[in-house]
Amino acid sequence: MKKLQTAIVKAGLIIKVNSNQFYSADQKRMITSYRICTPIDYYSAKKEEWKNMDYEILRTCSMPEVIFCLLDIYKAVTAWNRN
Repeated sequence: MKKLQTAIVKAGLIIKVNSNQFYSADQKRMITSYRICTPIDYYSAKKEEWKNMDYEILRTCSMPEVIFCLLDIYKAVTAWNRN
């Protein structure tokens, strides 16, 4: 996961992988939740100014889903940079 994130950042796209833990009473264990985000700029019509926020790409509790999502992002970024 870290190597894919580093490769994506080196290719020119900032990707953040956040993790959060919560307790599941049903499963009687701690569960780790993952969130993949990228910073974006947007125009706030209410405040009439440009602002920065994190755009959420994926939220999941599955590590394989995170890895496959990062792999898809890496493939897209490298294909975009070739053109």
